[in-house]
Amino acid sequence: RLAAAPGSGRLLAEASGSFGGLTWPDHLAPLGDGRFALLDAATGQLHRWDECGCRFLPWPCLRAGDPRVPAQAGGIALACDQLLVCDPAGRRVIVLHPQSGAVRAVWTSPPSPPLAQPWTPVDAVATGRRIVIADPANGGLHVLAARGAHRQFVGGLGAVRSLAADARGNLYVRRDGEGTVAQVDLASGTVVATFLRPAEIAARFARLPVIVRADGSVDLSRCCAGGADAVVDVHGAAIAAPLPDAAETYAPDGTWTSEPLDSEIAHCTWDRVDLCAHVPSGATIGIHALTSEQVIAPDVLASLAPEDWTAIGAWRTGPRETPERSSRDWMLRCPRGRFLYLRFVLQGTGGETPRIAAVEIDFPRISLRRYLPQVFGADPIAAEFLDRWLAVFDREFRAIESVIDHQAAWFDPLSAPTGDRRCDFLRFLADWVGVALEQSWPEARRRTFLKGFARVFPRRGTVAAIRETLYLFLGLERWSDHAPARAACEPCIVHARPAWRAPRLVLELYQWRRAMLLGHARLSDKALLWGERIAGRSRLSDPASGNSGGAQLGVTALDTSLDPERDIFHTYAHRLSIFVPAARVRSPVAAGALDRLIAAETPAHVAVTLIKVEPRFRIGVQSALGLDAVIGARARATALDLDALGRATVLGGREDHGPAYRAGNARLGMQTIL
Repeated sequence: RLAAAPGSGRLLAEASGSFGGLTWPDHLAPLGDGRFALLDAATGQLHRWDECGCRFLPWPCLRAGDPRVPAQAGGIALACDQLLVCDPAGRRVIVLHPQSGAVRAVWTSPPSPPLAQPWTPVDAVATGRRIVIADPANGGLHVLAARGAHRQFVGGLGAVRSLAADARGNLYVRRDGEGTVAQVDLASGTVVATFLRPAEIAARFARLPVIVRADGSVDLSRCCAGGADAVVDVHGAAIAAPLPDAAETYAPDGTWTSEPLDSEIAHCTWDRVDLCAHVPSGATIGIHALTSEQVIAPDVLASLAPEDWTAIGAWRTGPRETPERSSRDWMLRCPRGRFLYLRFVLQGTGGETPRIAAVEIDFPRISLRRYLPQVFGADPIAAEFLDRWLAVFDREFRAIESVIDHQAAWFDPLSAPTGDRRCDFLRFLADWVGVALEQSWPEARRRTFLKGFARVFPRRGTVAAIRETLYLFLGLERWSDHAPARAACEPCIVHARPAWRAPRLVLELYQWRRAMLLGHARLSDKALLWGERIAGRSRLSDPASGNSGGAQLGVTALDTSLDPERDIFHTYAHRLSIFVPAARVRSPVAAGALDRLIAAETPAHVAVTLIKVEPRFRIGVQSALGLDAVIGARARATALDLDALGRATVLGGREDHGPAYRAGNARLGMQTIL
């Protein structure tokens, strides 16, 4: 790409310590499951993100003067499942539990090696299982084990202020008074490279779930449960209209020259060059080539005139074209030579720059002319023209060969091509195994359904197969061995959470109640003799017991063909109930898709009753535990001035282990403390 103009755009050495928005700023750290911790530099107060209210709230049980609150706010970081809070004034690192905030340890200045000054920890970062602490007072870095054991001190780096680590484990240091950041090798303790702008190392960092701005403010809108806009400053306060970052401008043009590309073939005929690039409207990429049998010295290469280079072509995007990242190729019409030099001349619009992502070179040229008589190649000019003319056909042949080379990907549901109705190979694969994919489903859902159906196919028609097919349809394919992530707006649980199990969804009606046969069963409160819900039996009225019965004179007919003794076989055995969340099938399209799926996957002799389960609990109507009703975990009672009333809060109640007063069962001064 073209070089950025001086004074424009963002720099890596920003005061927030976010390294141009590539990593978390010094005052913010992720806690996992969409939660964050923020350290207010002005007050030294820790805050925790409330995804329900889309705001930062003071960390519970942390007040002014608490020994866990730093005397001077430094950086915070999540490292090795620990929340590290740097306290420069106290010359310590406070190690907290990321969920409860309990103190796990306090790290003080290491006894060895001898330091000129007691350490002053200002920031921390984790690289693998090691923790690196920035110490500007001694001009270096402390390398600690996961639990705080001191391993190494790297000095001679100056006033280090902020730390960052990329996905490869490389360590970057921001130092006071310098406009660049340094990449430090901990093994040798030396600076291996310096960088100025985020674009130089952006590919090394994983993408953040938030947007960090140049002034240190953070856009947390993606982490809000309700999808509201939420931008906070460095103190955790909401910002209505954040300041935009400075726009980046670029130089009008620039030239890039490659190193000598060695084919290791004397008098090699270089075939073509393929560019993968993004060219905005009004920008241009000019391509030039130079061949030689020997390596050209850099000073000689720089002194060559433009006419010494062979013009290959130019990539331009017209004003009516949509700029997008794509690939184009050009034939290399340059003399033969072992070494190839490429030169790209980039011209931008000032506000945008063309970007070259990859360059692919084909060599040597293997033309279709080799299948023709040699007389067609006797004249060099005619041979070169014939090679270019046959390359038009050769390019199409190569496209076909590429399809054949990657044909195996067509038979995997996760990679089969789809989208075009005329060439929907995913639907073709589904027809092979007799699966009807709904075109209204998202593409990812259709691929997952067909991929998972291979495990169900050998048991198709059984209850287990129907249940697993419904899991795929409803998106519950993780099944019972999955530990779900913490849901948004979840209340604090008093007791341990029970193991999660996927819902059964399918119930065979012979399991609805225990079958009773005369002489082989005992009546009790858990055994019922009759059940009107399934078989619909009529009973005569009994005024003494208040039972009005279900039989009516002149209406109810006696049917002697029914036999209660064999109802378990004649009435229940071929019936099935399917329970699905009502929210998943509210739309007519989803309801129709589910009906077609049930009709296709259940045996023809089975009568299916579909029950749409709403999220409520009704005794006697909707209370079959595990099927259409779930008992939730007990929630913590709401604390005054700490919690906001809402769906995740519970009024009243008491903890089992705490003192409480109840009239009639407690005595003041003995069992109760006021």
